Amino acid sequence: MRRSKAPSIRRAAKMGVSIAELDPAQSVATPLEMEWGTSGAYKGFRPHKYNEGENPLKDKRIFLVLWRKQSNKKHKTWTGNGTLELTTTKATLKDETGKVIDVLTFFNRDKIREGALLEIGNRDIEIQEELRTADECISQRREEIENWYRQQEESIGMVSAHNEPARKLPRLPNILRKQKQSSELKCDVVTAAAPPVKLDEYICMLAPAELQCQSMQLLAEYCEHLEKHQLCRREDIYEIAQLICDHPVLLKHLEEQQVVSQALLPHLPPWQEMGLYDSAKFEFVHLMLDDLVVAHGQNCAIVASDQSCLDIIKGYCQCWNIAYVEDSCQAGSFNGTISQDAKEPKVALFIAGHLSHEHLNNCKYVILYNFSVRSEISQLLAADTRVYTLITAGCWEEWQFQQYLGLFNGSEQLMDILQQRVSPTHQLQGISQNVLVDWQQWQPPFNEAFLQDIFLSVEIPSLSYVYSKQHEEYLSHF
Repeated sequence: MRRSKAPSIRRAAKMGVSIAELDPAQSVATPLEMEWGTSGAYKGFRPHKYNEGENPLKDKRIFLVLWRKQSNKKHKTWTGNGTLELTTTKATLKDETGKVIDVLTFFNRDKIREGALLEIGNRDIEIQEELRTADECISQRREEIENWYRQQEESIGMVSAHNEPARKLPRLPNILRKQKQSSELKCDVVTAAAPPVKLDEYICMLAPAELQCQSMQLLAEYCEHLEKHQLCRREDIYEIAQLICDHPVLLKHLEEQQVVSQALLPHLPPWQEMGLYDSAKFEFVHLMLDDLVVAHGQNCAIVASDQSCLDIIKGYCQCWNIAYVEDSCQAGSFNGTISQDAKEPKVALFIAGHLSHEHLNNCKYVILYNFSVRSEISQLLAADTRVYTLITAGCWEEWQFQQYLGLFNGSEQLMDILQQRVSPTHQLQGISQNVLVDWQQWQPPFNEAFLQDIFLSVEIPSLSYVYSKQHEEYLSHF
C-alpha cells in the first residue's frame, strides 16, 4: 500500500511550493495529474473541451486579447495571449491556458470593443477581436488545452531544450496589423446608408419603494459593522445593492451569502408576500404594460441585464394573460403587424447579449430595466421609437449611473451610497463635462398632459426626475 505524504508536504503543495524543495526523494518526474493532493493535480484548473452541442456564447461574449502587467517602463512589451470573457456582471481575463488571472466587476461596457486598450486589475490589455461563432470558441479552447499540456510538460522536465516545441508568440498588436486586402480588382462601391431614425429617449429617475429603502438601510447598518473590522467585500455589497434596486424579491437568489441571510432576510417579509409596489422599476413596468399593452394594444420590448429581472416580469405577464416572447429568435413573431388579437404577443423580453439583429419595426416602446444595456440595443430600434431608461434614484443605481457618465464628485463613501445620500444627478452637471447638458429636464410636479403624452399614463407615483432628448442620427451612432 502506498503511504500518503506527510501533512506538511500536502499543505505546502497546495500553496504552490515544490515537493522537491521539501523532499528531494519524491521529485520523480511523474505527470502532475498522478500527484493527488497537489496544486498541479486539481483538475478544475485544466481547460476542458466544450460538451457536444454546447454554445460557449450563450450567456457571454469572448474577445481575444494581449495582456501584460502594468509597469513604468518606457518600452513595454506584451506578456502573452489571452481571452476576455464578458457577462452581464463581470469581465474575466484569462491567460493562454484559460486560467483566470483577473476579474473586473465594475466597468463601462461601451469601452469593451475591438482595438481598445483597457486596464483589468493591475494588468493592461489590448482587445484583438471578438469570437462570434461557436466554432471559433471551440478552436480557441483547443489551443488553450494544448498550451496547458505544454506548460505541464515543461514544469516536470518532459520537454528538453532541444526538442521543445516552438512557443507561440503573442499576437501582433492592432497597431501593427495590416488591413486585409482583396485579391480581386478594386472598384469603387457605393453602399446605401442606413436610413436616419428619430428616437425619443427618456431617462427616468424613480424614487425607491419603501421596502427598497428598508433593505438599503439594513445593508448599510450591517456593512458599517463589517467595515470597522475590514471584512466588507465591496463587490458582494454592490451586487446585493443592485438586486435591491431591481427588486428585493431577487435577494432570494443570494440566500447563501451571510449578509443576506443574517442582515436582510430575517427583517424582510417572505418573498412570496413581496409585490408590484416593492420596487420602483417594477412598478413602472407594471403601469406601462397596463397602459401601453392592455389599454392601448401597443407592442413593448423590455431589455434587462439579468435573467432574474425578466423572470419576475414574465410572471406578471403570465398572471394577467399578457402574451409575450422571451427569446430574440422569436422576434419575427413579435415583429408582425400590430393586431388587436389578445393571443398575439404584445411584449418581448430580451436579455442583454442575446439581442436580435433585426429591427422591431412595429414596436414603438422599449423599456431598459438596467441602464447598462443601453449600448446594446441599437439593432432593435426602428424609427419613431420611444426608449425609457429606468434608474432607482438617490442610491446605488444613480451613483453607478453618475460613475458611468463621469458625473461624480468623488465625495460619496460606501455608507453614503447605501444610506441613500447620493447627490441628485442634476446637481452634478456643472462639475465636469456633462453629456446631459443638451437634454431637456423635467421635475415634479408633473402635469397630466406631460404624463399622458410621454407615458400614456396619468399616474406614475415614483417618477422623481426625467431627462429627455430626441435623437436624429443614424441608428449605428445611437
